[in-house]
Amino acid sequence: MYPQFFVTLSSELVDTIADGTAFRPYYTVAAECFKDCFMQSSIRTLTTITMTIASTQYQPLSKGKISLLSQLESKKFREKHGLFIVQGEKSVIDALGSFELDTLCATAGWLESHTEMMDKIPADKVALCNPAGMKKISSLKNPPEVIAAFKLPAKESAIPILDPGKIYLLLDGIQDPGNLGSILRTAHWFGVSGIFASTDTVDIYNPKAIMATMGSISSISIRYLDLASLIESNKNIPVYGTLLDGENIYDAKLTKGAMIVFGNEGKGISAAIRSLIDNAILIPPFLENDHSESLNVAAATAITLSEFRRRIH
Repeated sequence: MYPQFFVTLSSELVDTIADGTAFRPYYTVAAECFKDCFMQSSIRTLTTITMTIASTQYQPLSKGKISLLSQLESKKFREKHGLFIVQGEKSVIDALGSFELDTLCATAGWLESHTEMMDKIPADKVALCNPAGMKKISSLKNPPEVIAAFKLPAKESAIPILDPGKIYLLLDGIQDPGNLGSILRTAHWFGVSGIFASTDTVDIYNPKAIMATMGSISSISIRYLDLASLIESNKNIPVYGTLLDGENIYDAKLTKGAMIVFGNEGKGISAAIRSLIDNAILIPPFLENDHSESLNVAAATAITLSEFRRRIH
């Protein structure tokens, strides 16, 4: 339990505490609550209240660091600083074992309830952040209580030789970060061995893409490279592509090992990659004369992988 102190505060001092600049090395857990109390009071005079203060080994997140982390929504600044952010408890906890931590920032309440975990992380990599600071960093309407910045993994440029008995996804120009994150999450569910994306596909370290993976970014990798070179270097693996003029997937012959191509949300698979596809497949609509123009690419990925796995097993 935190110690309690009877203190006399003015409205100005409460504002200072709310910004995390007073009572160091103490941090007030309820600073914003005190501020609200004064704002709602009709008499803004010195008032004695009971104040709970958390003694902590962690330093408040600096304004400079808040500014830097808030820039990481942009790919330009992610590459400049070599960092990306992960938001929310589940995603942060999953990422801690897979990426190199730069800074974990959280509210005092969250840190208090995760002391066992925090004991395993160097104190200089953890910082206190009040709700106002979290709002500046987060891309979400309702900021979480914990956000972490991790170092971007080193880029791998070499074209790999793949296992002909496994399934791989090839993403050709996917633009929506939510779709990309959902595809990665789906691939993790169906045991896909690797994901490869064209260089014009949206960045997986986009905060929205990371959120959509629901933690799966820690379990399955995605590599950006020239898809044509990848296909040419692995000619022993059949290449499937989802096309509107393809064969019904439920009638088509599906192999245990495959590279499956999914294209851009609006334009589909590019002509250059389309020419390298061995087997064009189609997910048929339920009603032949009454259906939408196409399926969402993330939904198409889930249906396709489900059918591949059903046939194999």
